Amino acid sequence: MALRDDLILRRTAAREAADAILTRAAEDPAGPRDLTPDELAEHRAQVVAEREAADALEAEHDRELAELRAASTRRQDRAALPREPVLTREQSVYDWCQQRGMFDPADEALSFDRYLRGIVTGDWQGAEHERALSEGTLTAGGHLVPTPLSARVIDLARNQTRVFQAGAITVPMTAATLKLARLTGENAPAWKSENAAITDQDMTFDSVTFTARTMVRLIKLSLELFEDSDPSAEDVIARSFAGQVALELDRVALRGSGTPPEPQGVRNQTGVTITTHGANGALIATATAYDWHLDARGVVTGNNFTPNAHIQAPRTSTSLSKLREATTSAYLAPPPGMLPMLATKQVPINLTVGTSTDTSEIYTADWSQLMVGIRNDFRLIPLKERYMADNLQVAFLAYMRADIQLAQPSAFVVDTGIRT
Repeated sequence: MALRDDLILRRTAAREAADAILTRAAEDPAGPRDLTPDELAEHRAQVVAEREAADALEAEHDRELAELRAASTRRQDRAALPREPVLTREQSVYDWCQQRGMFDPADEALSFDRYLRGIVTGDWQGAEHERALSEGTLTAGGHLVPTPLSARVIDLARNQTRVFQAGAITVPMTAATLKLARLTGENAPAWKSENAAITDQDMTFDSVTFTARTMVRLIKLSLELFEDSDPSAEDVIARSFAGQVALELDRVALRGSGTPPEPQGVRNQTGVTITTHGANGALIATATAYDWHLDARGVVTGNNFTPNAHIQAPRTSTSLSKLREATTSAYLAPPPGMLPMLATKQVPINLTVGTSTDTSEIYTADWSQLMVGIRNDFRLIPLKERYMADNLQVAFLAYMRADIQLAQPSAFVVDTGIRT
């Protein structure tokens, strides 16, 4: 915290020094004038100093977030990991599957791209191991991607998903449904007199049930890509699959409707705090630029959780970064202690509130209370004939299964009606 405060002070001091040079020239008693060479050099030096402090501050934010994640991982390490039903951000589905003997350690050298190329072209040169696995995975429902390749793609998707970057946990699902217990009330310890009856102070529990919902994605790729791709550029296609899966996981985790077959996201869960901002939404005012974020953080903290990130639209992040002071036009510095702000285009900016049709939302939470259930396999159905004749393309109908649940809904705040 001390380092972050020092960086904020350095950035502010450099900005003020640069502004002072411009003000001195603009308010010269003899009239406005251009900067002297010395003033110009000093102004540039202060601008560079401000940028360096801002870059260092961003790096410090990243380091603090990494520390929070590492601390969460250490807490998990105190349990017997092979029996742990959930995975933190730092733990991989790949390792989870390997620990449970779901594939041979020798499968680590497998390539998702070589596997797909063999299925499409029939050319298994240099992919003997992938070919051996493919012989047992073709079913009427398509190709069941071998576990090590499936787990690798899922991990790539998790790495690109904002809710996972914020700290959401993964619940591997080995069946179509999975029930997990959750704590709903802890009550409080009580004092008692000698020989007096003990007041019942039991913890209370309920459960949440994950139901694997099916996510479908059609991806078209050229046949030349399979025939001519450089074998050294492994997992290019895997990353393409993962990127598209990540976007949809973000959307459904935040705003899923809950109407089957779509999972229910944070916005539509019971018990989440919804904070509105006027009948028609509202703009973030310069004087109170970060108040909504700070207020949301306070609500989560007041509910005995530790918020660790905001997730919002890129427009909101950009607008906040461009706010200036009215008198000096200096950029506003975020207050000390601001949480990281993660941007995703899956938070819309065209929501209707009253007469406004351009509003957005801000999600603030202890994101470790968001649970994403993921089946540790997915299928691919090649559709070669449908697209080959028209464009010499091959398409894959890919699908995986997942669900969203909240361990503690009161750990989440959603600000609505954001018009910036």
